[in-house]
Amino acid sequence: MTATQRWKFHDPTEVQFGRGIRETLAELAASFGSRPILVTDAGLVGLPIIDDLRGLLPDGTPVFAEVEPNPTVQMVDALAELIREVEADVLVAAGGGSSLDCAKAAGSVSQQDGPARAYHSGSATLDDRHLPLIAVPTTAGTGSEVTPISVLDDPEKGVKAPMTHANFFPVVALVDPELTMSMPPEVTASTGFDALAHAVEGYWSRNHNPISDALALEAAGLVFDHLPRALEDGSDVRAREGMSTAALMAGMAFHAPKNAAVHACSFPLSATYHLPHGTACAITLDHFMRYNAPAMGARGKRLARAAGFPNMDAMADTFGAMKARSGLPTRLSHVGIAEEDIDALVEASFHPLMDNNPREVTPEELAGIYRRML
Repeated sequence: MTATQRWKFHDPTEVQFGRGIRETLAELAASFGSRPILVTDAGLVGLPIIDDLRGLLPDGTPVFAEVEPNPTVQMVDALAELIREVEADVLVAAGGGSSLDCAKAAGSVSQQDGPARAYHSGSATLDDRHLPLIAVPTTAGTGSEVTPISVLDDPEKGVKAPMTHANFFPVVALVDPELTMSMPPEVTASTGFDALAHAVEGYWSRNHNPISDALALEAAGLVFDHLPRALEDGSDVRAREGMSTAALMAGMAFHAPKNAAVHACSFPLSATYHLPHGTACAITLDHFMRYNAPAMGARGKRLARAAGFPNMDAMADTFGAMKARSGLPTRLSHVGIAEEDIDALVEASFHPLMDNNPREVTPEELAGIYRRML
């Protein structure tokens, strides 16, 4: 980084972290409002962790559990309608990135005049009106609890893209590693790989800054230290705590500089081939570690060493082996992508985030990467 480079870093979210800290939710929610809504997803709503959180909120607190993986603008509109109907004044979102992202967007859309689509893929602009959001992550990966980003899908338009607004920062991230212990191995892997993608892309983004760099380096090391143990033994609370810390720090690391090629490629892989977000990032991550290494120089070595490796190729080797052991797809053919699909996939991958990559990616080079992944 040169002495003349200008940069900004802003994260107003208060973080409350620790085992059992969810028990403070009642007092915390009451400090922001008296009419909360609990937002979660259909896969979690019947589990004890959600019952416990609901028990900490006032009797009769509505529960919105219509969030699904890769949340849509329609889900945001449904939650916004409920917010208006019950005149909610605070949101509590418990779950993975999907629940948190849906709640972020709905907390603002509910206070506006238009539908979510108008602000997602239309030309409408959100103003500053929004509800306070307490984010309670039950996965360790998205970092959504500390970012101003909501990634939404619009199936009718065929658009999957992030929305970003200062409104979307949660007022508090209530991070209890014990809530992540019920994650099955495939979710642990997918979300953990997402945290690693956030760390390395926040670091190698063309817009990186010193604070994001420091957070990214620490987060990358934490993932390689703790994710293998969390995958081997889901009841290892220290490994879960390490991954919750990694996800939190990686979220802080990427939201200012933004992601790059890995996330740009993840959008069509999720929207068209229905991969969970972290899995869609993981499938290309080691390939871009290798692709970007020549452009990274000393910074690349610093990243690799922070993660415990001599260079980025060695880091890619270890990550590729970890991905293979996790059971997640490692080849495009594993998710139904064939040679004849490559051209369309390349075209759909050129999201603006591609411009943040430290090494320029051309359509021809990306097609080559994808063909080698078949």
